[in-house]
Amino acid sequence: MTASVETTTAATQASTTGTTPVVEAGEYVVRLHPTALEVGPNVRSEVDTESPAFRNMVASIIEHGVLMPILARRDGDHTVVIDGQVRTLAAIEAGVDSVRVLIVPTASKAKDREIERLTQQVVANDRRIGLTEGQRAKAVTDMLELGLSVPKIAKAVQVKRETVKAAGAAGRSQTAIGALDAGQLTLDQAAIVAVFDAEGDTAAVEKLLGVARYDFRWTAQRLLEDRAVRKARAAAGAPYVEQGLTVLEEEPAYGGPYLRADDLVTVDGDAVTDAVIDGAAGHWAVWLSKEDQFTLTATGAVIEEDSIDWDTQDDPEATPDEGLHHHKDITAAEVWVPEYFTADPDAAGVKPGPILAAALAEPAENVDPADAEAVARAAEQKRLAAEAAAKEAERAARRRTKALNVASLAATVVRKEFVSKFLTRKTLPKGAAKWITDTLVDEPGLLTQNKASQYLAELLGVSVAEPTTSLYGDWKERAARDALAPVIDKASDSRAQVIALAQILAAYEARMSGTGKDWWKRVGGSNQDNYLGLLAEQGYELIPVEKVAAGTMTPEQAYDALSEESVTD
Repeated sequence: MTASVETTTAATQASTTGTTPVVEAGEYVVRLHPTALEVGPNVRSEVDTESPAFRNMVASIIEHGVLMPILARRDGDHTVVIDGQVRTLAAIEAGVDSVRVLIVPTASKAKDREIERLTQQVVANDRRIGLTEGQRAKAVTDMLELGLSVPKIAKAVQVKRETVKAAGAAGRSQTAIGALDAGQLTLDQAAIVAVFDAEGDTAAVEKLLGVARYDFRWTAQRLLEDRAVRKARAAAGAPYVEQGLTVLEEEPAYGGPYLRADDLVTVDGDAVTDAVIDGAAGHWAVWLSKEDQFTLTATGAVIEEDSIDWDTQDDPEATPDEGLHHHKDITAAEVWVPEYFTADPDAAGVKPGPILAAALAEPAENVDPADAEAVARAAEQKRLAAEAAAKEAERAARRRTKALNVASLAATVVRKEFVSKFLTRKTLPKGAAKWITDTLVDEPGLLTQNKASQYLAELLGVSVAEPTTSLYGDWKERAARDALAPVIDKASDSRAQVIALAQILAAYEARMSGTGKDWWKRVGGSNQDNYLGLLAEQGYELIPVEKVAAGTMTPEQAYDALSEESVTD
């Protein structure tokens, strides 16, 4: 095998200064076919050529070649590798034509040569300092900013595209890079922190850096959704700002400085109307919250939710019960609903109405039983105060429902991520086979639940294409089954068992998140505790709203837990 010499044999005395790269005395560089190299004894006793690290090196060499010269010595007609065992084997598998080899002189005695080899191989392997995770992320960010695409970077550095995207995001934040290098965050977590850091949301960054690792994803999802809601609320509030009102960022708490327009009357005792608020807009504030609104598609008329026959939802030909609307005739949407408040009733031209006034007044004491009018006034005040308390309790329940609904959306995202990752396994976890049997015996109709196949495709990461033929009936469910068929066909027996487990989990998830954001209300007969209980056994941390669904926490306790977290945010 011939070799092309890139540098001549070094002079007896190597150069000691200057900027031109030189080799030491007696050293020289040649290009050799990797099969011309003899991989001799090595402190690395074996190389796993099927390992991801080795496969990545092969891919790298195919893309970039062998970037670092292989260190070798001459032994007669043989060129023996001293340092570069893995690179040599990977280069052979990559099929490269030649590699750079630095030939170095060695001791004349066999014993001394062996000592040199062992010493050099240990030192060469031990003294390699790899890039930190933060440095890798910053390099990816720099490549993206230079215009290199995600697929090209993924190919160049042999990582998944999702990893490139996460690294590209994390590398834009020095805070995220620091936490990544400190081992405080994973790459995906650092990418999320970088999003908040880029927007200057230091409170969110501090919150995420302070939570336990198992709480991170849930906390991050809550913060991400809260950020999205705040942006949307600010956009929806723009017209109110133009009118001179203040758009509140939080709903005023009962007993605080803000009083609701619903509890107030004008100085003449009339109801507070839009005209009253517009006339003193600078003294009014508005709180905007999202609520479901149902309208008749044909006319746009707003209707009540309980006027819809929900049993017709999946049957276009069904006849709704008398006085109710068919689901197909309804359009559902979320709308921003305003509630008005003032912290200065006098300037706003209003005063407390009878109910609020009774709630604010001191209870009547030492009423003379003989004074009929005083007794009547005390009784009326007590009645109005009780009505005010009931009204506030109703509002509190409404706030609780809204908060848990919002929490359920974040929980669903995190739970699905966990289940999807969990279902990538090749074999069933311990105890899962018995759980499958118990579940199907207890609830044999579970697998026929609507949308179960669609959720199974989503959880397994299977793309479902829309059919090119005419659509009829539940075509999405049929399309999902068609997409899943080849996945099942290719599965081994053990993997097929995992898919069977996945089908049950998908059916439960369809029953939960597939039926709305208020799934936390449906305890008992829905068997959500069975589903969530299995996830908990597999390492998933249930959050308060899920504990309500599992029946281990009351809505009031869950709301208090969420409120406590918000206070510490």
